[in-house]
Amino acid sequence: MQPKKVGFVVFVLLFFFQSIPKTPALGVDFIEKAHFNEDGSGLFSIEVDLTKAGTVLSIIKCLNLNTSCKLIKSIGYKSLHNAEECLKSIADISQVGMRYDEKKLKFELSFNFHTIKALNKAMRKINKGLDPPKITYFSLQDGLFVRQDMNGIAKKVLFYQEYDNCLVKSLDLACFFKQTTYTTIYTFPKEIKDCSNPLSELTKNKKTIRIRHDVFAPDQIEDSIGNRIHFIQ
Repeated sequence: MQPKKVGFVVFVLLFFFQSIPKTPALGVDFIEKAHFNEDGSGLFSIEVDLTKAGTVLSIIKCLNLNTSCKLIKSIGYKSLHNAEECLKSIADISQVGMRYDEKKLKFELSFNFHTIKALNKAMRKINKGLDPPKITYFSLQDGLFVRQDMNGIAKKVLFYQEYDNCLVKSLDLACFFKQTTYTTIYTFPKEIKDCSNPLSELTKNKKTIRIRHDVFAPDQIEDSIGNRIHFIQ
């Protein structure tokens, strides 16, 4: 099937699912994990979980197997694979790897970072085109950890929709992607004293903090995944 026809089929399905109230909304789950060591090094991973999109992808698969494979790769594999290649050239980034579970529709990109500065460089590569090029995503000093999220995930998508000249402009993204989530899970060597994001959840040992952000939830758009965390000294 030709690329233009592939796109047409996909958007027909999008409109079809959007027009039926009882049809489950399409959702994508993003899971961002980071383990920070005392010296500022650590392990980072980002997972894209398309399990919720399984119904739509199954219908596309029935129409054309090649179309389904191309769609899956375009949604998750291609973007993360491109990022994987870019990360390998960054100093103080190592053990870059990507896993793709075709059966479970999950993609994961992971790497070790030796400094916070290197982690920020890697994040700029992953989010290229979505955020300002000089943004500092993570900072860790003087007992304070900051996760910056300048624009908010939902705002980025809505901004793209407003200025993009394509069929996406006609979709009610807040409704169609209402099940989309972005989860952050950060683990530190010290206990957490307090944090700024009201969506934060602490583990019993107070060393791991989790935020599950429902991207298009009206009461969560402003909070998003940004956070300021103080540690017990």
